[in-house]
Amino acid sequence: MKKVLVYGLGLTGISAAKTLDKMGYDVYTFDKNKKEVKELKGYKYSPISDDEICDFDFEFVVKSPGIPPRDEVVEKLSEKYEIISDIELSFRLFPQAKIIATTGTNGKTSTTSMISHILNESGIKAISVGNIGEGILWQMYENPDAVFSCELSSFQLHDVATYKPHIASITNITEDHFDWHGSFDDYINSKLNISKRQDERDFLVINHDDPILQDHKADFKAKVYEFSSQEEVNRGAYLKGSSIFFKDEGKNLKLMDVDDLSIIGRHNYENLMVAILACYLYGLSLDDIVKASKSFKSIEHRLEFVGDVRGVKVFNDSKGTNVDSSIKAIQSFDKPMVIIAGGYDKNIDYSPYVKEFKKHGKLMVIIGQTTDKLVRLCEAYKVNYKKAKDMEEAVKISFDNLEEGDIFLLSPASASWGMYKNFEERGRDFKEKIEKYKG
Repeated sequence: MKKVLVYGLGLTGISAAKTLDKMGYDVYTFDKNKKEVKELKGYKYSPISDDEICDFDFEFVVKSPGIPPRDEVVEKLSEKYEIISDIELSFRLFPQAKIIATTGTNGKTSTTSMISHILNESGIKAISVGNIGEGILWQMYENPDAVFSCELSSFQLHDVATYKPHIASITNITEDHFDWHGSFDDYINSKLNISKRQDERDFLVINHDDPILQDHKADFKAKVYEFSSQEEVNRGAYLKGSSIFFKDEGKNLKLMDVDDLSIIGRHNYENLMVAILACYLYGLSLDDIVKASKSFKSIEHRLEFVGDVRGVKVFNDSKGTNVDSSIKAIQSFDKPMVIIAGGYDKNIDYSPYVKEFKKHGKLMVIIGQTTDKLVRLCEAYKVNYKKAKDMEEAVKISFDNLEEGDIFLLSPASASWGMYKNFEERGRDFKEKIEKYKG
């Protein structure tokens, strides 16, 4: 029986351990914080200690994506074993699985969800997996007939060796996760791993407006389709005025007006164009794609409309965990705005975020580890700000300064760690605090 080690018993580690056990592997696990988890009750696995990890002849190690490559245990393991992500393992265990893969700094969760929605609405069973929902391995084990819309993070793509999706998309590449990758080049290379083993029989959707992707365009071996919110493309989808157009093989068709959609924001129209192209390349008709697109609604924590409170429109964009993502959220509105900003410091430049907010911003309410950085930038760019110790105080300060017709936005441009377990917990806390002001 082949021995394997699962390092990290979070969502992906649990999914990996369950699947490997069911497929006949001898599963060992290591986690710095826990040895046993209730989700693995009834499955066969052997927890081991740090001292033992190099005493076995493991075929490979499946590493949790949250564990950085410079982790001391990873460095020790890499001297003896091949270290892979759950994404790489999914490709090895389920080579016949139908996969549509999406990565990018921003937009990948919404795009992944849009792809699943369009496929399901068109009568094709689709499941969102990867960096979203339940772990990819267990879903593939239990649903061999499904199409898997895969959201892939740079952490997951960092540790792939053979992964080769037939249809892949890269929404954009901007600065993020320096704390994990150590350099921007490593981050870029990890993102590009989604396409590196594709060939001329495969398809790749890229952002026509992204300079990094355009710099690498000549390196792509797959057939490339592009999307743009700024100009017409040679092959792909583009936004012109308030309409989305499709262009391929002599066709140049208007698909829909954005006013007919249930989503707002140029970045969401870009995400939808990626989903349209991915589903078209999968084989859906444009008519079915357009019909399904119109019924898609914004997902929780991604520019989610919370409600109209005292004449103020409130939006939860807790998924705005980096500068580029939050800038796009800000650009979705042209009315006076109060924003809650700040959180865990990922060592990125926040000046573009503060400068963009200044255009319509009334007040930036700052929380979290990045407070001092944001305060200095607000003072440098003459942006009004107030500091808050937590979400409850931040919401109170915000409503004290909001007027009828304003926009109230949570889009922190920062990760939630240090104050919350994840961006979902932060978003839910924000919405709970908003409830107190309704009525």
